[in-house]
Amino acid sequence: MTTGAEVAIKPGTDCFDADDERWLRQIAELVTTLREEVGAVSNSRIPEPDTKGASSQLILALGSAGALTAAVNCFRAWLRRDKTRTLTVTWDDDGTEQTVTVTGDGIDQASFQALAEGIGKRLGG
Repeated sequence: MTTGAEVAIKPGTDCFDADDERWLRQIAELVTTLREEVGAVSNSRIPEPDTKGASSQLILALGSAGALTAAVNCFRAWLRRDKTRTLTVTWDDDGTEQTVTVTGDGIDQASFQALAEGIGKRLGG
């Protein structure tokens, strides 16, 4: 039975400040691609402690193993475009928060293994 899963995604970069318009456009591109390929995604701004800025956090609702595969493909494509980008992906695994951080300069087959296995269990895949 498919129960669905919610995944929090925090994009990061070493090149831009969190409020830099160029960085916000890059995040908007990721959101657009995820909406087209996966479906429900929202973008919220989270205040950064001890700063005046805020960072983006995306919430992605996954309803099937196919949606998870599409999301991982979007993540990989987005990270490959700029090796300074990172994605920190967080999800609930039976009451335990799990987190994976993947960098643009370190993408390989195993990069999303924990994500695929953890979310896959929830989706019945």
